[in-house]
Amino acid sequence: MKPEIFDERICILGEGPVSFGPNNNAVSWVDILGSRVLTRGIDTGETNEFDTKENVGFAIRRTNGGFVLGTNSGPVLRDPSGETSSLFSLQEVDPLTIEHSIRWNDAKVSPNGDLILGTMGYEMLTGTSTLFRYSPRSKELRVLLPQLTISNGMDWSKDGSTFFFIDSRTQSVNAYDYSNDGLVSRGPVISIPSEDGAPDGMCIDSEGGIWVALWGGSQIRRYDSADHFKLTEKIDLPVPFVTSCAFAGADLKTLVITTATDGLSDLPPQSGMTFAMKAGVSGNPSRVLDV
Repeated sequence: MKPEIFDERICILGEGPVSFGPNNNAVSWVDILGSRVLTRGIDTGETNEFDTKENVGFAIRRTNGGFVLGTNSGPVLRDPSGETSSLFSLQEVDPLTIEHSIRWNDAKVSPNGDLILGTMGYEMLTGTSTLFRYSPRSKELRVLLPQLTISNGMDWSKDGSTFFFIDSRTQSVNAYDYSNDGLVSRGPVISIPSEDGAPDGMCIDSEGGIWVALWGGSQIRRYDSADHFKLTEKIDLPVPFVTSCAFAGADLKTLVITTATDGLSDLPPQSGMTFAMKAGVSGNPSRVLDV
């Protein structure tokens, strides 16, 4: 399982890959600090991208083919035509933005169709990050986890009852009972030594394996939730800042991996590029949001 270059476009902060289209044969991801959304076809190699004018923490696909974009003043709805409209404003819902410079970071659609979306402060100060849940049916926005530091990777168990979440500063993956009533913590299930890198984005495969990107660690790691979260794979990459991953392709066995330069110049030349590899297990398709 050796990662190869999937897309040579260099991202300052590549993040949030999602699969979409017929047979999940296309992938989109964001360059957060580059303020753009990129796409590429797995079979065709066809590429596209568009600017978002503001830093963009996530780009979630919509059922109509557009996006929900986690821009600094959003999130906003982007139609396939390119027209945008506000879903709600970060500044209106998060009082921490009065004193701190805060942006959206990671987001995913839950098994019951809600949008789970988190923030982080540009200065990464303790307690300035929040995890929210937005219901497109009721239009309700609710705080799930307050006083975080870097709200990051997230995904669910196959039955949807367990939510796995990363606040990167904790160096751990935490598990929660997940329901419409909110989250009940079960504590950390995976701990990562700080010298190995910081846990960033993540995804879960069809067998319950948790794939975690290590910022500063040049790796993707897989932990088996069915076997006491045993470490089963270490995938090395030729770049330091590995940010996230998602499964794509007709068999959902192509793991797409985003990376970053973090604005630094003295890095390996492949830094910021997007990688892909054939995993030994299939994953799950990315969910779309019905808005």
